[in-house]
Amino acid sequence: MSEKMKQIKVYFPLSDFENLKENSKSQEITMSEFVRNSVNTKIANAPLPKSKKVYRVADPKVLFEVNKIGNNLNQIARQLNSKKDDISNIEILTKLVSIEKKLNDLL
Repeated sequence: MSEKMKQIKVYFPLSDFENLKENSKSQEITMSEFVRNSVNTKIANAPLPKSKKVYRVADPKVLFEVNKIGNNLNQIARQLNSKKDDISNIEILTKLVSIEKKLNDLL
């Protein structure tokens, strides 16, 4: 038993229609077969849909504590930035940056 067929009407500009006619003739198939093959090829080679970003649900208490740590780090950094000449401040700032990166990784 053959597969049921559905009809769709498609309008082409005359130049595209002539190209379609020539291409199908050169491949020795009907215009319908040529269009079906072209569409099926495009569908088979279509890129996969982008995956949706999955957000993890975090405990609000943990988020609150991490936010407090971030605020404290910002206050320390602000104090250190106000005193630019001290070399120990540079070491502290680099450690603060590494702590900030680790906190971002947690989130």
